[in-house]
Order: sequence, then structure tokens, then C-alpha cells
Amino acid sequence: MTTPVRLPDRLPSLTGLRFFGAVAVVIFHAIVIPPITVFQDEKVNGILAFLVGKIGFVSVTFFFILSGFVLTWSARDDDTPRMFYRRRFFRIFPNHAVTWAACLILLGGAPAWVALLNLLLVQSWVPRLEVASSVNIVTWSLSCEVFFYALFPFLLRGVRRISRGRLWHWAVGALLTTIAVPFIAVLVMPDQPVIPVINVPTYEYWFSYNFPIARLGEFVLGMVLARIVREQMWFGLPLWGALAILGVSYFAMLPVPVPYGVVAVEVIPSALLVLAAATTEIRGTNRFFGSRLSLWLGNISYALFMSHAIVLYWGRPFFLGDQKFSTPVALGLVALAVALSILLAWLLYIAVERPIARRWSHPAPAPAQTVPAVSSSGA
Repeated sequence: MTTPVRLPDRLPSLTGLRFFGAVAVVIFHAIVIPPITVFQDEKVNGILAFLVGKIGFVSVTFFFILSGFVLTWSARDDDTPRMFYRRRFFRIFPNHAVTWAACLILLGGAPAWVALLNLLLVQSWVPRLEVASSVNIVTWSLSCEVFFYALFPFLLRGVRRISRGRLWHWAVGALLTTIAVPFIAVLVMPDQPVIPVINVPTYEYWFSYNFPIARLGEFVLGMVLARIVREQMWFGLPLWGALAILGVSYFAMLPVPVPYGVVAVEVIPSALLVLAAATTEIRGTNRFFGSRLSLWLGNISYALFMSHAIVLYWGRPFFLGDQKFSTPVALGLVALAVALSILLAWLLYIAVERPIARRWSHPAPAPAQTVPAVSSSGA
């Protein structure tokens, strides 16, 4: 008879992994975005841009799957939608409000209606890249997450009702739905206008990458995978194996054209990484990603994701103008940008995110009732 495995309520190593996904986004923006890059040698910049050109896409897919997994894993039976929404709001909105205001000021503003859409985190519903990626460029993905959070309490009820024998059917269904998105986009979206830099139809790109409904399959996949691990239906693939598959598949996906190459080809390796990280945590074999340093980095990862645009999009033109540099200097500047982004993220975390979440994420306890003393005379 197999002894049941005691499952932890939290999986800290998944927090540690988040940091590396956030750093990948910083590097992606620092090297790939033309106004930001500092490389003088266009050939070197072109090679580097090709090599890291999909790393941001992989990170977002990983984050969406991970988000569904972690929220489902840690969900409590006595939780309510109101309590969940409160925690999520005070977890994500303070950092968003601060970085939104900073980007709006430092980057020279935006049309009032665009700024408002960004503040309310609904910009990804607009099929225009200049709207979805305006103000703080990364918050288009947070716009998707807000949609996922709104649905989560209701999706969770459905996922919990799936019978054990059908969990893998639902996981494959969510996976196939995600893979089908770019094919649907090509079939139904107009092929004009075209995004100039990448020469991809605007609406195809938006539907495949920014549209919240089209990204819901990744979040649901993460939710179902959390139940699969809880039901002890996944015991394979060590963490190093998942990382190796992600690395090999990444280079294989580099030539895959957009829109097929922005989500569909990354979803399986990303899902395997989440599964492997969770199972190694349960077995107690995860060393590095569960270390104190890794957990600290994971804790500031959301602030890093949200604040790095300030360093790249404001710091670069303010301190360097439009200068380009030799390859060694340019690499050093990219490393410096990552370091400064981490420092800014730490400050944002300790000054805004952590204190507000601790104070407001949960209702204040009700004041204790004072019981009047009873006189010994019975009066």
C-alpha cells in the first residue's frame, strides 16, 4: 500500500522561479526594443535580439500558468470571492498605481482616455498595440490577470468539480485551446494594418498575445495542473529535466513566425516547468529555488516586473541620450540596468507593496467584547 504524501499548503520554490521570469522580461526589453538598446554594432545587436526575441513571450506564458496553479493550490475552502478580491487588489494595485503615475510623468504623459484605461487595467481589451502597451508597457499582462482574477472564484468551483479521472482531459483541452488561438487569429482577424517593426498584422498579434480571453486557457491550464499534482497524478520529470526541455525548445521556437511563435509553442515547456518545480518542492529536493536568496528575489519579482520600465524607458534617454556603445560596454550597461531595476524593485517592495498588503489585505479583527463584571452580591 502506498503511503500518501503530505502536501504543503505553500510552494515557496515557485516564488523563487518568478524572479527569473521577471529578469527575462527586463533583458528582453533592454535588448529587443529599438529605442532602448545601447549596442553600437548592429550585427551583434541583431544576433542578441534574435536570441532573446522570444524570452519575454515565454516568461508571460509561464506567469499565466503559474498564476492559475498557485492560486488554486493555496485556495482555502472557507475563502469567499469578496475576501479573494480584497487580497488581490491590495496585492497588485498599489505597485501598479505608483508605477503608472511614475511612467506617466517620466515618459511625457499619454492621452487622458489611454491613461485612464491603463489605470483601470482594461487596456488589453482594445485591439491597438499603442494602447495595450502604453504608459507602463508591461501592464497589458496585468490587464489579463485582472480578468483572470475576476473569474477565478467561479472557475475554481468548476475545477474542483472535475472528477479525478477527467483531470488530464481538461488539461489537454486547455492546452489545445491555447495552441488553437493563433490559427483562429489568422482565420478571422484582418491582415491590415501591419506592425512595422515585426511586420505582423496588428489584429492577429493583439488577438494572439494581448486579448485577455485568448490568454485564459493558460490560466485555466495552471488551475487544472494544480489539481493534478494534488491528486498525485504527476510524478515524473525532475526540475533540471524541465529546464533542459525549456532551453532546447526555446531555440527550436526562435524561427517560428508570429503569431504562432508568441504563445502556442511555449505553453507545453512552461507547463512542464511549473509541474516539475511543484513536485520537486513536495519531495523536498528543490535546493536553489527554495533557498532564502531565491525566495527574497521571488518576493520582489512583481515589483521588478512593474518598475523596470522606469529604468529602461526613462533612465536610458535621461542619462545616455541616444548614444550607442561598443559591445562590452553595452553588455555592462544591460547588466547595470538589471541591477538598478532590482534595486528599484526592492525599494518599491519594502515601501509600498509589503506594508500595504500586510495592513489592508485582510479585514481588521473585530474589537474584543468587554464582559461586565458580575458583583458578588448579585446586584
